[in-house]
Amino acid sequence: MYPVVPREWQERTRGQIGIRKEDCIVCGICAKKCPANAITVDRNKRTWTIERMQCIQCNCCVEVCPKTCLTMENQYTEPGTEKVVHTFEIPKQDKPALNKADNAESSGGDALTCNLDECVYCGLCAKNCPCDALTVDRKEKIWKVDQDACASCGACIDKCPKKCLALGGGEAAPADSKDQAEKPAEPEVKEPVYSCPEDEEGLRCKTSDCIYCGLCAKICPAEALTIERKEKVWSVDKDACVTCGACVNQCPKECLEMID
Repeated sequence: MYPVVPREWQERTRGQIGIRKEDCIVCGICAKKCPANAITVDRNKRTWTIERMQCIQCNCCVEVCPKTCLTMENQYTEPGTEKVVHTFEIPKQDKPALNKADNAESSGGDALTCNLDECVYCGLCAKNCPCDALTVDRKEKIWKVDQDACASCGACIDKCPKKCLALGGGEAAPADSKDQAEKPAEPEVKEPVYSCPEDEEGLRCKTSDCIYCGLCAKICPAEALTIERKEKVWSVDKDACVTCGACVNQCPKECLEMID
């Protein structure tokens, strides 16, 4: 009897996307993950725009939003002769003033910090930053963050294999000092430990340097690698391994090698 009798919406109904403007940090992750390119985020103008008729109600933006400010409403956009485009102005959230000479223990608010004693400078945080606020130089052992550009979304924290990033806490590198950002010298490992003897053919791992980040297992096309972070176990199925070397190239600690 619709529309005479109003429709009863189910809980799983996917309608139009809603946004809580006061919680949005304009990080742009939703726009990058949208498969239909229906969302546009302008950080400079602080606007969030969605083309309603282009949205496919996949719920992807809602799932990836770090602040959970996007919602899937149980009401569809009313069709019309023109495309419906809604633009929302996001109110600016004031950040506390930061003293660049202080470390993370004395910095307040949502300032992003890094524990350089644990950092391996793999660069995953910079690759996953939606605002391009991070700079990582592996050769020079430099980790820098542009606090003005940082949206405090936490995407880098989720991707960090060593869990050495934090918002408003932990040891950090000053954003403008190369000398102070250098990592302290690591103790030399006199007797390195390997997963297999040197005379055994195939792939082996220097487990004494491995951080068990799992990148090698993710990149392996044959799914020959198994990583257990909690148990600190690295194993390879040499019958399944095709010796392509993809894992060797991706290892951030360069602890993998292929033995002919």
